[in-house]
Amino acid sequence: MSWWRPVVVFLVFPLVAHGLDVCLPTANDALLHPGKEADFFQPTVEGNVESGLYGCVRSHGYRFHEGIDIKCLQRDRHGEPIDSVHAVADGAVAFINKKPGLSNYGRYVVLRHRWDGIEVFTLYAHLRDVAAGLTIGQPARKGQVIATLGHSTNTREGISRGRAHLHFEINLMFNTDFHIWYPKRDPKAPPFGNFNGLNLMGMDPAALFRAYAANPKMNGAPSAMNFAEYVARQPIAFTVLVGAKPFPWLTMHPEQIQHSNAAAFGNVVAYEIGSAWFGLPIAVWPRASSEISEVERRVLQRGLPVLRRVDEAAIDRNPCRDLVGRGQRGWQLTRDGQEWIELLTYTP
Repeated sequence: MSWWRPVVVFLVFPLVAHGLDVCLPTANDALLHPGKEADFFQPTVEGNVESGLYGCVRSHGYRFHEGIDIKCLQRDRHGEPIDSVHAVADGAVAFINKKPGLSNYGRYVVLRHRWDGIEVFTLYAHLRDVAAGLTIGQPARKGQVIATLGHSTNTREGISRGRAHLHFEINLMFNTDFHIWYPKRDPKAPPFGNFNGLNLMGMDPAALFRAYAANPKMNGAPSAMNFAEYVARQPIAFTVLVGAKPFPWLTMHPEQIQHSNAAAFGNVVAYEIGSAWFGLPIAVWPRASSEISEVERRVLQRGLPVLRRVDEAAIDRNPCRDLVGRGQRGWQLTRDGQEWIELLTYTP
């Protein structure tokens, strides 16, 4: 039985909220028509529609899919896809990989956006080609054609022409120093810098697009949906206590840092990070010495994280991410969880 209930996070936002202004990444809009999911999501070779969704949808629920796979609508006379891929919002081109052999994403493009004060990265993968003239740093407008849907990848099994699709993600970046951290672990890492998929934490794009559609524009004004509030409402599945050293996430996402007496009086000795089940930090609480136990203090002094709270039901419903699990002494960070917190808090 769970001994901790999900945390409700209350954040203070500006009174003026700009609201989202986004579109779907291809002309396929079946997602927004109830009962038409099979016309939108491209299944894996297993054939079940759920395998094209986000989350624990593959290998009987034990393999994580970090984006959504969108079906092709149009093909040329050879059966190759010709669907245009669009920027889902205003932003700029952050990264382009034109060499499919370097990644299981195949050819892919990453755009950088600023949504209600939060830096967001959208990723478009398995592309047939990238739009001519598209370059890193170039502005991108909502609806602009940036590529053509395809089936490029470097995986052994490949993607058949019949299963051509757009793999699409909405991400936050873990760490701006990833380009230093990762080559130490994998000297043969591809030259993607901070835009390796391991450094981009995706949230469910289908859920966000549906929430956006439920908050329509009024008289040409932006949507009533605020992205910062949307992130803050994601349920917290576990929290981890780490030492009080500064790390990039704190600077990248000051909106997540909660008000506390520890921060107000400058006596922060630790940070408690609340995460969604899939590994996206949702809130950070500065903690004073009086708010942590002696056992926790000893572990932190050794430079190790402390798994503090777990929503057991949330983890049991989503076993694929495998960041926390049951051990001989109760719940603990798994090997993947330890790597997750190491990346999140890494500083050179």
